[in-house]
Amino acid sequence: MDSILWGVIVLLCGIFIAAYGHQLFRLALAFIGFALGVYLVMWLGGGLDAGLRIVVAIIVGGILAAVLYFLVKFALYVAGGVMGLVLMLAILGLFRLGGLDLGLFGSILALAGAGLGGFFGRRLGPLVTVFATSLAGAYFVVLGLGALFGLGVATDDPTVTLGAAFPLVLFLTIAAISGLAQYQAFVLRQRFLRR
Repeated sequence: MDSILWGVIVLLCGIFIAAYGHQLFRLALAFIGFALGVYLVMWLGGGLDAGLRIVVAIIVGGILAAVLYFLVKFALYVAGGVMGLVLMLAILGLFRLGGLDLGLFGSILALAGAGLGGFFGRRLGPLVTVFATSLAGAYFVVLGLGALFGLGVATDDPTVTLGAAFPLVLFLTIAAISGLAQYQAFVLRQRFLRR
């Protein structure tokens, strides 16, 4: 029952982020924080009672949502970090390294991806929000669907999810569609702002 609940929460957050991430970026940051908090507690809090785990997940998700919502001043760095982290997980999945127990090396790779993304996020300008929200939204959609239906992955580990072929192709497809749609909205908005 609890995997259905948090799968639905993460799926809905991912759909919102993928659809409206650039247009409502501050709210999308809050949704990213909430989905991340809920998923991390549900993944790491396996020893807790199911009801307590859901309550703690919602509280931690709310705290992370508030933190990211108020970090809008550093939005391009946060967006770049999110983009780098998700790209690193996708690259690990693409080379079939996501399913390996990489331990400290995997954590270093994830932090390096987030750090490099944060560094280049400012240099990409407002376009980084399109990339980051389309990638993060697609990733949360795949995580939510994985929690609900399995998607051929035998674990709930978020670093392993993109290690199988179907979730990786689904992620890339949703990210491409979301990225193209948000980019079109970005270009249209820039066109009207120039007039």
